[in-house]
Amino acid sequence: MGIRFILMVNKQGQTRLAQYYEWLTLEQRRALEGEIVRKCLARNDQQCELDIMFHLEKAHFMLEEMVMNGCIVETSKANILSPIQLMDKAH
Repeated sequence: MGIRFILMVNKQGQTRLAQYYEWLTLEQRRALEGEIVRKCLARNDQQCELDIMFHLEKAHFMLEEMVMNGCIVETSKANILSPIQLMDKAH
C-alpha cells in the first residue's frame, strides 16, 4: 500500500495543503483531516506557515516531485529542489 494522502496543517488546525492519492468523499476527507489534526496539534513543528503560504506553488511542485500516485519516487533533496532553483533563476 502506498501513501494515501499528504496534509500540511497550521497550528490552528487549518489545512494549508492537501493531496489525496485515493478517492474519498468530501465528508470522508473532513473527518479524516479532523482526526489527524486533533492527534497532531500537540507536536512541535519548526516550519513557518508563511514559508508554505507564500510559496504554495513550490510546495505543490515539491510534493509532485516526491510522490506520484501514492508512491515515493524521489527522496533526493538536490533532485527535488533542482527544477525549482532553475525556475527561480528564470524569473
